[in-house]
Amino acid sequence: MKRLVTFLPYFLCVSLAYAQEPLTLEDAIKRGLKNNFDIQIQGSLVEIAKNNNNAGQAGRLPNISLLVTPTNSIVQRIPANPFAVPGRNRSHSIPGQIDVGWTIFNGGRINITKEQLEKLEKQSEGNASIVVQNVLQSIILGYSQVLLEKERLEVRKKLLDLSKTRYEQVKLRKTVGSAITFDVLQEESNFLTDSGNLVLQNLNYRNAVRNLNVLLNEPAATTYTFPQPLRFEAPSFNYLDLEQKMSGNNFTLKNQYLSQTILRTNTQLAQSGLYPMLSINFGAQGSLDWLNAKFRPSDNGIPIKSTVGYLLDDPTQPVISTSYAPEYVTLSGNSYGAYANFNLRWTLFNGGQIRRSIENAKKNEMIGQLTTDKLKLSLQRDLQSSYDLYEQRRQIVEITKINQRATELNLSLAEERYRVGYINAIDLRLIQLNYLNASLANLEAVFNLIGTYTDLMSLTGSIIEQAENMGK
Repeated sequence: MKRLVTFLPYFLCVSLAYAQEPLTLEDAIKRGLKNNFDIQIQGSLVEIAKNNNNAGQAGRLPNISLLVTPTNSIVQRIPANPFAVPGRNRSHSIPGQIDVGWTIFNGGRINITKEQLEKLEKQSEGNASIVVQNVLQSIILGYSQVLLEKERLEVRKKLLDLSKTRYEQVKLRKTVGSAITFDVLQEESNFLTDSGNLVLQNLNYRNAVRNLNVLLNEPAATTYTFPQPLRFEAPSFNYLDLEQKMSGNNFTLKNQYLSQTILRTNTQLAQSGLYPMLSINFGAQGSLDWLNAKFRPSDNGIPIKSTVGYLLDDPTQPVISTSYAPEYVTLSGNSYGAYANFNLRWTLFNGGQIRRSIENAKKNEMIGQLTTDKLKLSLQRDLQSSYDLYEQRRQIVEITKINQRATELNLSLAEERYRVGYINAIDLRLIQLNYLNASLANLEAVFNLIGTYTDLMSLTGSIIEQAENMGK
């Protein structure tokens, strides 16, 4: 037992000795918003939506393409066509083309698509706001959980100190004959019970810190000091004001409105299929060509003439010949040109697919409206429930605070009465347990009130601005 009495305070000092860096709620919120994985992921999704929201993605700008397709061939030819070149023919060609395609009109689809891309970007930003809101709420509750476990630990430690003092006193009284073994065993049991509860509570505190580290994206072994107590001055609210804020600021509801407008643009996109599409296509094309084959000698395409003899050996009457053995010659050439065309396409009948697409889009739009109405009712129910619970927990906090003060005063009076012998150890123990239960109940009530407060702020879309006030 002496070893336990000596070791227990040392155990608590070691478990808390690593808590070196102070961490306030404001610091925790800053770290969480900076490091949280979900926020980083959603930020990247917002950037993707911004990149997609441009005129080119909507189809408002032309498409310009460059096409170059070199061709090479070797052919050994014995032609039936007398105008074809016999023998080995090697040809090389580099044709090129610049093509510009531009949609002039397609039933307003371009403008509708651009509007839809803008809505998708806002919806992505709304999703990011929801993620930030959820992270903030988790950090506030995680930090409050740490403070709750920390103050529970302090209450348990205070109770253990009282048990340890009484246990040492009763052992001293037994040595002088004013206490019996029963008294010693009873105080020893109380001391051991409080020691075990303190050890378990210390584990709960460390687990709460680890859970907070996960929310902050910090190593699980990181420890801190927490200078703020678990206190909360609960403001009063008017329900109609909260309902008005929820209708205009609730992130989930605002995103649902955006979803409704996106469904409306889907209907407009389906209706654009009823109109013709007019596009223009123009460009330039050209080719560089080479042919290597057997041709008879020529001078710039003019056959070369030569004298092969003289008629009757008369130099004035030469015999001219243009018949020479062909030889491999490479000829080159080129071609170029331009084109411009208009294309008009109008779907007159395709089995009713366009009409069915329009009807389906309208049905989806109606489903979206019903979903919005359902969400409004659900949020109103949640707001009423949270508001009633908030008011109830405000009262509970006040009741438990008064009870905690009363039991604390009663405990100090009972200690004095126990020392003078007006009450026995059993009565004192009951008073101690009453103080313990009242203190823990008050801490639990404050923690629950903070949780309900964050629920109200989330429902009304105010948690981001209110988190800054709570962190101060």
